[in-house]
Amino acid sequence: FGEAVEHALVDAGFAVSLLVLEVSPAGATLVDADTVFGALSVNGITCDDLVVAVGDTATCSVVCWCANQWCGRTECALLPTTFDAMLTVATTMKPLVASSENALPAIAFRPEPGLVVCDLDLVRAADPEDLKLGYAVLVGTMLSSSKSRWNQFTETIPEILAGEEVALVNAVQWSQTARKDVLATNPSARHALDFGKTGERTLRACLGDAASPVPAYQLLSEGMRFEARLAHDACDFDIDYVFEVDDCLEDFGIEELAFDLEPAAYIEEFRRQQFVRSNRSMLPLPAALGAIRLTSVEDEVLDRHARAYLASRKELL
Repeated sequence: FGEAVEHALVDAGFAVSLLVLEVSPAGATLVDADTVFGALSVNGITCDDLVVAVGDTATCSVVCWCANQWCGRTECALLPTTFDAMLTVATTMKPLVASSENALPAIAFRPEPGLVVCDLDLVRAADPEDLKLGYAVLVGTMLSSSKSRWNQFTETIPEILAGEEVALVNAVQWSQTARKDVLATNPSARHALDFGKTGERTLRACLGDAASPVPAYQLLSEGMRFEARLAHDACDFDIDYVFEVDDCLEDFGIEELAFDLEPAAYIEEFRRQQFVRSNRSMLPLPAALGAIRLTSVEDEVLDRHARAYLASRKELL
């Protein structure tokens, strides 16, 4: 695919200089960014040139971030090669890790690529396991959209799984539009795209080395499942939609994760993960379809749901 892109650029009259960048799927670092900046400098790239990124979410994110800084802003085109990247890179980037000592992914901005090209043949040719992170992202994004869009989405899941072109085109367009609309609204609503991520980070931290073989899509889906249940108590999120989220994830082949954690340790880490990124103890939770807002969760509610959730996961062992 990379060679096809290179040949197409040459045919269009561009002189192409290739940089092969090995970026961790967990996120690029400032060292990776420095490598990109070095290549831009060596090749004499100016704001009148074009930077093209071909790769996964982490690769597209760091290249777009660097292009935005270079010469005041150099135009950037993104060609994501994974399904989750196709859904997200037009509107959000995967944060960069500041350093090995500070592993917190905290450096990010709202990307503004000049062009995003999604080749859906890459989705149809991919291993089904490699698509599941995209499916989990899609469920969370559609939850932040309208009720009518959610209903359309749930009805087309079989077509998406079958790789039907119209269904995949709709899924990508719906995701990009929903994410753009969320980011254009009030500050509280902009956190909607972080739904499930506190739970995801909590599990990754609590499971430790045991989390490394657990796919990222499973940690994210567990975060969404748990936080949807918190939303039922904290902001009256309809329990039927809680179960619909579960059903969608299962339809996409994302099963519940079995593990055994002590409730006290889990709750302590969950609160810690909240305060790592904010000074307020608030979570982006759905009050209704299309309405994910920052919400306070009382200790009693978190404690009760955490214990029930952990007990259900222990039973799966």
